[in-house]
Amino acid sequence: MTKQPVIIVTEGTTELGKRICKELAATQSIVMSLSNDENAGYDLVAEDPRVRFRNTDCSKESDIATAAREIESQFGRLDALVINPSVSLPDVDIPFTEMDLFDWNQTLHHQLTATLFTARQCLPLLKATKGTIVHVVPTPHESAINSELLAVCSQGLVGLTEALANSLSPDVTVHAARYIFNRTDAIKNDVNQFK
Repeated sequence: MTKQPVIIVTEGTTELGKRICKELAATQSIVMSLSNDENAGYDLVAEDPRVRFRNTDCSKESDIATAAREIESQFGRLDALVINPSVSLPDVDIPFTEMDLFDWNQTLHHQLTATLFTARQCLPLLKATKGTIVHVVPTPHESAINSELLAVCSQGLVGLTEALANSLSPDVTVHAARYIFNRTDAIKNDVNQFK
């Protein structure tokens, strides 16, 4: 078993995910970026060789379970899980009255359901180290219009964070880190807003 802290970052190939991975790797931790964007994952490792990458579909519980088993086999521990959910929102500024139910359900799955099963699959390893879960919570600007879907996801993640913090204490600590998601610049996603 390694003595270095081991940290998983889901969707670690997004702009925000890459920043999180690099900052955590600078603490001498072993950082494993999970994402199904293979090219971006290899680019991330080329940019910062301290970060490791595993091609993983973070929306599939079986992929997360496999990644957790590999972490246990390779490192023998997991100290932190940073759940950075995929922000794949439907077209910007669609009123909720016109939103497709498939898009609504797909986004809820990526933001909430995947967050829940990711925590569940990693929980045994986190309990063994008295580890930490951090939910990265994209939040709409308070004056944003047509942001119902993002608002529901944001509040759902905050509620899930509070519930898990109560349920898992004192074995695992659970926190939320919120940032303002700028829908008009969703492609570049200003990582300087991360709080």
